[in-house]
Amino acid sequence: MTVQISRSPGADQASANGVYCYGITWATAAPPRGEGVGGKVVAAVRDGELAALTSPVESTKVRAKRRDLLNHSEVLAAALERGTVLPLRFGVVFENEAALVEGFLRSRQEELAALLRKFEGKVELTVRAQYEENAILAEIVQANPRIAQLREQTRGGQDAATYPLRAELGERVADELQRRTERDRKALLDRLSPLAVDTEVDRERIEHQALRASFLVKRRDVTAFDDVMDELAGTHAGRIRFKYVGPLAPHSFVSVTPLESR
Repeated sequence: MTVQISRSPGADQASANGVYCYGITWATAAPPRGEGVGGKVVAAVRDGELAALTSPVESTKVRAKRRDLLNHSEVLAAALERGTVLPLRFGVVFENEAALVEGFLRSRQEELAALLRKFEGKVELTVRAQYEENAILAEIVQANPRIAQLREQTRGGQDAATYPLRAELGERVADELQRRTERDRKALLDRLSPLAVDTEVDRERIEHQALRASFLVKRRDVTAFDDVMDELAGTHAGRIRFKYVGPLAPHSFVSVTPLESR
C-alpha cells in the first residue's frame, strides 16, 4: 500500500526527503523516545502551544511495512504516556518542516488546540468479543428443540433427501445466532458504555463476533473499566473470548487530516 503525501507542486516525488508526522501534542509535553518509521529518531517540531511528533524519511513515498506500522503505533502509545495526543493516520508526510509548521500547525492552531483540550485526560479502549464456536452452537442446540431435532435428522446425511432439512437447519441456526448476538452485544454495551465518555460500535457483521467497539474513557476510569472487563471475562468464560486493548490514542473519535492531503 502506498499512501499520499502533503507536498508542493513540482517536487521530485521519488527522491525528495520529507518529514513524517505521527500526531499532535502540546509543546510542553516531552517527546517520546524510541524508533519511528524507518528506524529514525522521533523528535518534536514545535510552534506556539503545539508540537508535531515527527521523524525524517528518506523518500516522500512511504510504504506500509509491518515494522513501520508497529513503530507508528508505538510512537503514539509512548506519546500518550506523556500527555494528550491527536493521532494522524499512517503515512502523512510533509515536504519539510516549514510546510508542516506553516501549512498545518500554524494555520490550524486554534482547531488543533481545541481538540487537544477536548481529549485531555481521555484514552481509547477497544473491546472485541468473539464467541467460542462450539460453545455457542451447543447452547443454541440445547435451547431450541427444533434445531436439535433437525441436527439429529441430518447427521451424516448429504444426499438430496436431507437437503430441505439441512437448509432449514442452517436458517434456524443463523437466525438464533443473530438474536443471541444482538442480545449479548446490548448486554455488554449496557455494562461498558456507562464507564465511557463516548462509544463507537462497529456494526459490520462478522461470523461469531458479538461485539467490536471502541470506548473513549477518562484516564481515572480505566481501572474501573479493567475491573468490569475482568468480570465479563469470568462470566462468559468458555463462551465468549475477549480481546481488550488500550489505553490508545483516540483514533476512533478524532480524524485529523492535514489541509494539503484533503
